[in-house]
Amino acid sequence: MSKTSKNTSLGVITGVFIFFLFLIGFKKFDEAYIQLKQSVVSEHIHAVLFYSLELAVLIFIAYGVCKVIGNINKQKFFVKINYKLFYYMGVALFFLPLLHELGKAFDTAHDWESIPMEIPVWSAIGAFLFIIAEIFRYGIRMKEDQDLSLIHISEPTRLRCIS
Repeated sequence: MSKTSKNTSLGVITGVFIFFLFLIGFKKFDEAYIQLKQSVVSEHIHAVLFYSLELAVLIFIAYGVCKVIGNINKQKFFVKINYKLFYYMGVALFFLPLLHELGKAFDTAHDWESIPMEIPVWSAIGAFLFIIAEIFRYGIRMKEDQDLSLIHISEPTRLRCIS
């Protein structure tokens, strides 16, 4: 398989992934945005705060996914930024249901059940992102070890060329 066909198939797969992720994310984002807009009009400060934080978390996750996919499309797989993005997206996914529950506790004027927040599902996805982050961290270490071993192998060759 040539390098161009690998890049093309990776591009198609990431395109399909982004499309489905957009469909899921847009629905959640739209639901939270409608609630935020209603809260601003009604001047419910607690609701505005918690809905704004939920939207910020969703936007961060969308940014992280786009950044990781961009790095992968550039053939930058095991780099520290990907590890950090997966890790922080995992943290954000654990944080999202907590924000939702705090919003329900502090703001009783709104129907927080209109945006379902399945805590086990979000937590499982967050845990999965932690696993991926650890895989990337392990990959980074392996890449660094390989780079170091290549330096040691090439050193005697370089010395022979000099003499």
